[in-house]
Amino acid sequence: MNNPQMDPLEWSFRKLISIPKKYYWQTGNYNVSTRTKVWHRTVGALGLSLRVAERVGEVLANITGLNSNRFNYITDHMTEEEWAAARRRAEEARLKRKEKREREKVAKEKHTIQVV
Repeated sequence: MNNPQMDPLEWSFRKLISIPKKYYWQTGNYNVSTRTKVWHRTVGALGLSLRVAERVGEVLANITGLNSNRFNYITDHMTEEEWAAARRRAEEARLKRKEKREREKVAKEKHTIQVV
């Protein structure tokens, strides 16, 4: 329960329903009740099916392009010169936005001072 990698949903589920830390077949203790054996097998099977479903879903998402950037078809074919030009344009645009914000801030302060 103290695993930092644990999913919050799994943590909540484990708080409500007892899930074994080790299954009876991992400990070698086969002298347990049938009810415990069924519970361990059920939890193990559900965990396995969840892992399989996640892997299948990831493969399908990769095939359909859901895991990729929406501009990958453009950026995958850009040369280094095109990347450099794009970075330069992005930096220029960022500086223009910053200057505009500063001008607006000064104008707002000036207007505030005049109103008072």
